[in-house]
Amino acid sequence: MDSIQIRKGTDHSSDHQTFIRSVGELSVLILKFGGTSVGSVQAVQRVASVVQSHIEQSPVVVLSAMSGVTDSLIAAADAAACGDHATAAATVARLRERHRAAAIECVDRSRLEPLLEQFDEWLDKLQQIYSALLLLGEASARSLDMVSAYGERLSCALMVQTLCSASIEAEALAAETVVHTDDYFGEAMPLMEPTSTSARALILPILARGAVPVIPGFTGAGPDGATTTLGRGGSDYTATILGAALNADEVWIYSDTDGVLTADPKVVSDATPIAHLSYAEARELSFFGAKVIHPRTVLPALDHRFPVRVRNSFNPTFVGTIISEFGDRTSRSVKSIAYTRDVCAITVQGSGRPGGPRVAGRALNVLERLSTDAFLTNASSPEQNLSFVLPRSRSVNVLRELHDEFTEELRRGDVRRIDIAEGLGVFACVGEALGDASGIGARVFGVLGEIAVSVHGFAQAPSGTSFSFVVDSDRLDEAVRALHREFIVTRNGKGPSS
Repeated sequence: MDSIQIRKGTDHSSDHQTFIRSVGELSVLILKFGGTSVGSVQAVQRVASVVQSHIEQSPVVVLSAMSGVTDSLIAAADAAACGDHATAAATVARLRERHRAAAIECVDRSRLEPLLEQFDEWLDKLQQIYSALLLLGEASARSLDMVSAYGERLSCALMVQTLCSASIEAEALAAETVVHTDDYFGEAMPLMEPTSTSARALILPILARGAVPVIPGFTGAGPDGATTTLGRGGSDYTATILGAALNADEVWIYSDTDGVLTADPKVVSDATPIAHLSYAEARELSFFGAKVIHPRTVLPALDHRFPVRVRNSFNPTFVGTIISEFGDRTSRSVKSIAYTRDVCAITVQGSGRPGGPRVAGRALNVLERLSTDAFLTNASSPEQNLSFVLPRSRSVNVLRELHDEFTEELRRGDVRRIDIAEGLGVFACVGEALGDASGIGARVFGVLGEIAVSVHGFAQAPSGTSFSFVVDSDRLDEAVRALHREFIVTRNGKGPSS
């Protein structure tokens, strides 16, 4: 191990840093591919081609499950826990057929039978887990993490044999042996010191012999060795965790868009790629709903100062979006608009009497205990009220805990009531230069006023990187399109506005 060194290099043939390999030295490029990038036979073969084109750059491949697989795994677990054996069995059968069909097309015959046997072994085990959930009548967070991991295992085994069939030596690693986490099932946090030790011990020797390590994203292992997950979309996070552990110069995240766009193309048809974002801008966009990267993805990159590039596996020659420490503050003030549907606003209303209970701190402690992030909060000191906006999917648990927290105060009337308003959406205008620009808020309100969209709450990030607004969910798309026209496309359609 002492003979293996990592160093940085520069590729003058392109606009980004790359990695130079020479005798006795290794440099690391992390390539992460999302579900759509491995969602079909053609997509899997395309990924193999991308990996092959970067073989001289010592790539480490991180894979998601094939598109739709994780959702089906979780749905089948929930069905099994509710006594629905047929749905769970049908899910396993579909997964078996889908992966077998892809393997037959992608893998040489000499390698096919052992791969299919591995698929069968895993899927038989998965069926046993579903049968256990059927008997238990419940699916715990720990059980769901165990089930969810099978999608990445299957896609990684398929990719390894696809690469080997293309004469690229590759080796699969179990995520549980590499990524160490705490035991918060469903949204575990990485333990970087043991992860770095394991990653270097297991991955660097594979790279040293010229092979490609292939690692499942999204999953890891807790202190007792149980499978954990990093949260939905966590394969991006795995990629940057490994980037930090291996001292990578760059992490490339491949999806099905040409990088990070100025808006969701499903809502804004003329959304365009953004060349450069800062870590702060990327975090704000992902927090408010941009689907290109996981919200925590930039944290290891921020700590270790390596850039992250978001690229398109279906358009691999396009340079994509580079995310680095310093963004481009010379371009338009609003770089992108992100949004989240189906949010709610919960209000804890104090009595307003002097000396009443301090509801704000205690209510926020409830969110902390539940690991729930609020998109924005609004405290009113004279009335001792607190409102916060969060995903509606979290509302049941939050309301229950708030009522438990303030049981006595509600009984005495020191807390008047705890309300929820549903049918809301939140969007954010994001850009580092927002803090330097004047009148942004007024322009937003002006645009929303022109299209008669009511604002139920708004906030500016302390960093000045985003302005966020809460509106009725059924007007969200219209609001995003109008603001994209205002801030990112000029009124005469010739280019970006300030």
